[in-house]
Amino acid sequence: MITPVIAHFINPYLPVTQNWIYNQLRFNTQCRNIVLCQTIENADLFPFENIFPAFPENSVKSHLSMTFSRFRAQYFEGHYLRIINQEKPHVFHGHFSWESWRNIGLVKKTRLPLITTFYGLDVNKLSRKRVWRKRYSQLFRIGNIFTVEGPHMARELESIGCPREKIRIVPIGVDIDKISSCRCAETKTKTKILFVGLEREKKGSLYAAEAFARAAYKNHNCEMHILGNGPFADPVKKILSKKGVLGKCVFHGYVPFNSYCSLLGQTDILMAPSVTGANGDTEGGSPVVVTEAQAAGIPVVGTRHCDIPNIVIDNKTGLLCEERDIEALTCNLENLICNRHLRDNMGEAARINAAEKFSIQKQVETLNGIYTSLI
Repeated sequence: MITPVIAHFINPYLPVTQNWIYNQLRFNTQCRNIVLCQTIENADLFPFENIFPAFPENSVKSHLSMTFSRFRAQYFEGHYLRIINQEKPHVFHGHFSWESWRNIGLVKKTRLPLITTFYGLDVNKLSRKRVWRKRYSQLFRIGNIFTVEGPHMARELESIGCPREKIRIVPIGVDIDKISSCRCAETKTKTKILFVGLEREKKGSLYAAEAFARAAYKNHNCEMHILGNGPFADPVKKILSKKGVLGKCVFHGYVPFNSYCSLLGQTDILMAPSVTGANGDTEGGSPVVVTEAQAAGIPVVGTRHCDIPNIVIDNKTGLLCEERDIEALTCNLENLICNRHLRDNMGEAARINAAEKFSIQKQVETLNGIYTSLI
């Protein structure tokens, strides 16, 4: 029996926030995975043997070529064709729709099957642009399978023209064992709340800050840890400062995955108050941090946004409310801050549910079934 060779379109390889793509590569021992990319970054964080960058060095030539490729929306095919002739992949897997589109000429030339995974931004934001609607029409016609992480994103993908019979739901899996091993068993004097995402409006950072400020005013033994950087950092600090609780917050910026896991292991509550942005931007599915928190046995205080309710079982593994409902969000947060027994029960239910449904092994098994069906 042949070992399937899967060529993954990922660029760049790999942003620090995309550990979940790395897991799909390193946990899949049934296939030989290779990565076709333009450039490499964070190679020390995501070591992988079979990476074939078009531009391994940071040079003027590479910058000019990449700029021109972006302008024409598709990559030059010469380098990738040489690698394909050498490695002989059976299937292409594009991570994010734009990577599949930028390689559409390559797909046509080789006539290899193409799987495209949509992760959120490419479903709701790009589809608002006329040029991308036209590109998607061609991509949906040429591509074989389009995977999404949940039923909400599947409906959204169908609504922008993807044939229903080509859509597959493949929940994003997480490394259950690693995340569980980071869980801290020591007795804590303060309830620790984690929030991730200062880059875009959809993360709901302003609502997280306001809800925490209100809850912390009544409950002094709590603190908030905030990960990420971006344009919402200053507005969040302004809210916290105005409410007099900035001293109860720690801003960590971006951290490596191991440091993030350590912080997750000390967390009591995750806040995920995602919203639809003014520009239409949404999570598409559910933030990966929500799945990771549930796997770590952490209850989630969040919103009924996109596929978050597909990960968090309301009133069982977390507490959900409608988007932008600051009163309900604050009430839910206060309930978990004040009730450790409730936190523990929800956390244990979350851990069990995540282990059953959202392990990386389960995701890889599902993907391998799709790969095999196309060979």
